[in-house]
Amino acid sequence: MFAKLALRNVRRQIQNYLIYFVTVAMSVALMFAVNNLSCNTTLREIIKDSADMETTFKVVTILASFVTALVLSYATGYMLKLRRREFGMYLTLGMTRKNIRTLFVCETGILSGLAMLLGTGIGLVIFQFLMALFSNIMDMEFEIAPYSVQGFLLTVGVSVGLFVVSSIASVRYLGKVTMAELLRDKEPERGERHFGFWTMISVLGVLAFIFCMYMSYESLMLAFEDSEHMSLFGWMIADLVVIYLLHTGCSRCLSGVLLRNRRWKNRGTNVVVFRGFSEKITVNSMLIGALATLLVFAIVMANVVFGEKIRSDLSLQKDCPFDILAQYDANQESKLSPQEGRKIIEKYSPIEAELSYALYTTNESTLISGIVGYDVMKWVDTYMPLSTFNRLAEHSGYEPVTLDGQYMMISTAREMCNEDLSDKSVTLNGRTYTWAGSTDYYPRFNSEWIYFVIPDEALEGLAVSDTCVGMTLGNKRFDATALVDELHYEVETEYGKEEKSDYRVLEYHRVYSNATVGTLIIGSLYVATVYVCMVLSILSVKTLSTLEDEKKRFAMLYRLGADGRMQKKAQFLEIGGFFLLPFALPVSVSVPVGIIFAKVYEIWNIPGLSEMKAVATAAVIALVVAGIYALYFLLTYRIACNYVVCHGSEK
Repeated sequence: MFAKLALRNVRRQIQNYLIYFVTVAMSVALMFAVNNLSCNTTLREIIKDSADMETTFKVVTILASFVTALVLSYATGYMLKLRRREFGMYLTLGMTRKNIRTLFVCETGILSGLAMLLGTGIGLVIFQFLMALFSNIMDMEFEIAPYSVQGFLLTVGVSVGLFVVSSIASVRYLGKVTMAELLRDKEPERGERHFGFWTMISVLGVLAFIFCMYMSYESLMLAFEDSEHMSLFGWMIADLVVIYLLHTGCSRCLSGVLLRNRRWKNRGTNVVVFRGFSEKITVNSMLIGALATLLVFAIVMANVVFGEKIRSDLSLQKDCPFDILAQYDANQESKLSPQEGRKIIEKYSPIEAELSYALYTTNESTLISGIVGYDVMKWVDTYMPLSTFNRLAEHSGYEPVTLDGQYMMISTAREMCNEDLSDKSVTLNGRTYTWAGSTDYYPRFNSEWIYFVIPDEALEGLAVSDTCVGMTLGNKRFDATALVDELHYEVETEYGKEEKSDYRVLEYHRVYSNATVGTLIIGSLYVATVYVCMVLSILSVKTLSTLEDEKKRFAMLYRLGADGRMQKKAQFLEIGGFFLLPFALPVSVSVPVGIIFAKVYEIWNIPGLSEMKAVATAAVIALVVAGIYALYFLLTYRIACNYVVCHGSEK
């Protein structure tokens, strides 16, 4: 009996349940896609050597599931309060609380089951999209990926868990609420009275937001100069706090502005729009602040991960300027000779070209002693002839260097380039060379953390420390993991046996880097999308929870002569303003975020990244968020119009 009654109620209340239904379906679709991705055998093979990447999907799923459970609990509570009069009547007619709880759980269970089916269907498509995205990141050819039974069962388990969690609070409420509370009219919401105070808070919030954004940028720039500079984190927290306070203050201030301006208020149906809008944003001002903060976090996170992908690609070109770079210690015989190494490499790809060069040393620490930590690492000065360096730089697309009686320090670590070596000079072959500067701009032409470029004549007669060979391969895609394994050998050290290799393989680093960034991008996109959908679900639920009062207000409008078109326009403005308030600032933040990332790329000395490219990435993310926003807004607007707009037949 309860199942039949619940099914009838779901059909009758489908309009009110629509937002809940869409939210559950979207959550299930995203979870299904990510769970299948994490269980995909191809992906697991790629990331098998990284425990961090394997746990990323688990952490992301747990985090998103927690947020989804909170929102679904909120939406379930909304549906319960929307139908409290109906449940009060059931109690009056003799149904027990247990009967009502069973009925409500059956209704939400039926709806959640249907949403799970739809969400799984949508998830089938989203999963293939994520696999296509991951294949693109990995530079792999995309093929239709198989679905995982384990991923499906995991999704069902999490979904059932979410349903149970979201139903607990409602079941407890139905067990305690009195009949009088269920049948009592809701107290009317009031507009904001402390207009002057909240106006001051809003003005101060705008100024504080500008100041905190500026200080965050300055702290970011300082962090590149001093890795121990930790004020950036504090200013980022301050940004989020200010965004929350700014939206809370503006929500309360704006209601007063609208209701105090008679010119605006008395035009057309504006008095109804302003009063409804004022009630919504005043009562929900703290919620609006929290949602805006969450949106900013999601948008900035999406910008960060896409920026990381661009940075990763270009950094890889700097870290591995050759398909394979071999470096042999001239003073230590390797267990794997260069000839043996070549034979192993040619099993995977023919070698098309080679570029050979050498590094030199005095076995002294004249220059490198100016670097903190050199004595612990037992570093000695390593030199590269200027002609060799320029040949390598031009081969990699960089401008050659000119040195006249000077040396230049090259390092892979930016913080080491900040060391002042102006008091360090070196005398070689009877001539003294002074410091010309330090840089991390150029590619990594050897495995040394620090080396010095110096004119060729300074190195005449010096001992060779390492011989290097840069190799260009005929095949760009091969089993790099197997090649790297074959090129490794064991050596005895003071700490015991250790793995060592004289080769750096571009394809191996490319696969690992792309897998790491791909996992980060997909996980972050998942969390960001869930956050955005949850924010919009809450906005929709809060809007629809006032429809009973809105229906009375719009019935009065109809009696005063407002036709259906005027009522729909009023509803559009009222709901649109409520949706826009926590949306405008977070989306506009994308532009300064893009500009900041462009500056970061410039500091990182990554060529090929223009300011426009970084801003364009931020703009695309903002447009995607705006698209999801528009979907939820139009859905909410359509439901509200069907419920509150009066027509001729309703006189």
